Amino acid sequence: KIPEPTLSAVNLNALVFTCKRCMEGMCTDRRIPLRMEIDESLKDVMLDAALFEQVLVNIIKNAAESIETDGEIIVRTLAPATVEVIDNGQGISKETEAKLFSPFFSTKPNGQGIGLIFIREVLLRHGCTFSLRTYADGLTRFRITFP
Repeated sequence: KIPEPTLSAVNLNALVFTCKRCMEGMCTDRRIPLRMEIDESLKDVMLDAALFEQVLVNIIKNAAESIETDGEIIVRTLAPATVEVIDNGQGISKETEAKLFSPFFSTKPNGQGIGLIFIREVLLRHGCTFSLRTYADGLTRFRITFP
């Protein structure tokens, strides 16, 4: 069971930096540069830092796994209160996109299909809007916007 968020004012850029540092080893092992593009004008956001850190780490891990090796991931912050994780992995088909947030659905050989469910629940409890799709430019973007 996912705990209810305990909200406090958090600097989203600092949180993104912490998650980047946490995931750099995995990405480096796969020859995937993990870059940050931050918006310095971003105001603090009310969120549960521990839960949101788990969300971002999970999204970055999924992006790295979709690339496998020799790709790129960008974690970007934008005002007002938006985070994007962008990757140039294999992409998501429209059929898969429709099932992504369904319990126990996974595209990974040994996936359990609970990672995106956890992400969805945490984001909904924060009142966020979010999307995960591959765009015409071939890049996959997980976009999260805070209320």
